[in-house]
Amino acid sequence: MGYSTYLLPQLVPAMPPTSAERSQLAHLLRRAGFGARPSEWREYLQLGVAGTTQKLLHPETVPDQFDALLETIGGNFVDLDTLDGARNWWIFRMAQSKRPLEEKMTLFWHNHFATANYKVNNPRWMAGQIETFRKHALGNFRSMLLAMMRDPAMLVWLDGARNKVGAPNENFAREILELFTVGAGNGYTEKDIQEAARSFTGWMYDGNTRTFTYNPFLHDDGWKTFLGRSGNFHGDDIVEIIAAQPTTGRYLATKLWKFFVSDNVPKAEVDRLAQIYLKSGYEMRPVMEALLTSPLFYADTARYSLIKSPVEYVVNAMRTFDVPLLAIRNLPGHISSMGQELLNPPDVAGWPGGTEWINTRTLLARVNFSSAVTTEMNRRGTLAERMKTELLVPNADLSSPESMVNSVWEALLPGKPMGERTRPALLAYVQEGARDGKINVNAKLPGLTSLIMGTPEYQMA
Repeated sequence: MGYSTYLLPQLVPAMPPTSAERSQLAHLLRRAGFGARPSEWREYLQLGVAGTTQKLLHPETVPDQFDALLETIGGNFVDLDTLDGARNWWIFRMAQSKRPLEEKMTLFWHNHFATANYKVNNPRWMAGQIETFRKHALGNFRSMLLAMMRDPAMLVWLDGARNKVGAPNENFAREILELFTVGAGNGYTEKDIQEAARSFTGWMYDGNTRTFTYNPFLHDDGWKTFLGRSGNFHGDDIVEIIAAQPTTGRYLATKLWKFFVSDNVPKAEVDRLAQIYLKSGYEMRPVMEALLTSPLFYADTARYSLIKSPVEYVVNAMRTFDVPLLAIRNLPGHISSMGQELLNPPDVAGWPGGTEWINTRTLLARVNFSSAVTTEMNRRGTLAERMKTELLVPNADLSSPESMVNSVWEALLPGKPMGERTRPALLAYVQEGARDGKINVNAKLPGLTSLIMGTPEYQMA
């Protein structure tokens, strides 16, 4: 069935999911999104893993009501002419989006086409670039690449605007090959870079209209040879040739696997995804469908194997507890204190990720944020209610320290074993102050929740 006529499966009454099914679904929602809000969780449980996967892959079937939501906020929180305003605008969308895979792919592309405002110095252009990522998130990679080569923020970032006949910008061409498509050293030469740079001459942005423009008088019309093909190439021709390279398919498949599945990248899976990329005409949706339905995606070795980035940590918490957008002040600052400046990756290679996210300073920042979330939601009188009625496994028993720790743990980390050192620490906290073995659930729940969110296990996705 074509994408344009795709229909989601109808919600039908079903048997209560098993703990294994809940764990599998939670894994899918963590990796292909940022977790789920309580109301969404109930819907996903009815759809099941297969139905949820299809819903995630087809965001166009889900109404996007984010702009209407922003109108209820007011103020200058999402002023796109300021860096924090642009960051809030995107963080709010990630936290509230009903199209989580679309937004997760947007985050992936932001790190793939890493562009930073510290050089661009135009938050509105940066926000425009994010919109481009979102538009093409699950679409055609060639189309995205063409859009990115015309993107004002990208042109400034890679000095693409200073590209004219006789003085081609090799940096622009080099990064396109090395970081965005075929990968460093994958079958191209310095001569290929020079020929690509010549092809992109005349590409620049108009400082008055702040849009891409092509100046034919500054273009090199000479004959060029690039990756074994010859012609009077323009920039679009270079993009077409690059998109068709098998190395581009393998490079993208490898990065997608590391972002969504595991640092352990099987060659057979990369080759399979790369073939789907080529045969589909460079479409990302079938590639992602193959990735998300691979048995290896759900393997025990893949679950809880990736360290959450600061953005993932914050947005996951916002969605888990359905935190109102303005309840926690300075969300961009919280994320920055954990080591990730949204819209400001450190360089053209993006954030290294992995263990680089965790040190004593950034871990303390995560603990402080989790405490702020649980304290605020408890103050609003909603934390205990949501934990007991919406997040916990059905018929959870909170009457004893052991059952309370187990139940809250399972709600936040379904299917994840508790570490030998973690359990005694959590039990000691819950048992402290208990009278005759009875605990004050409402009093202990915020602290227990925050403690779990600070454990080594919770840092993993």
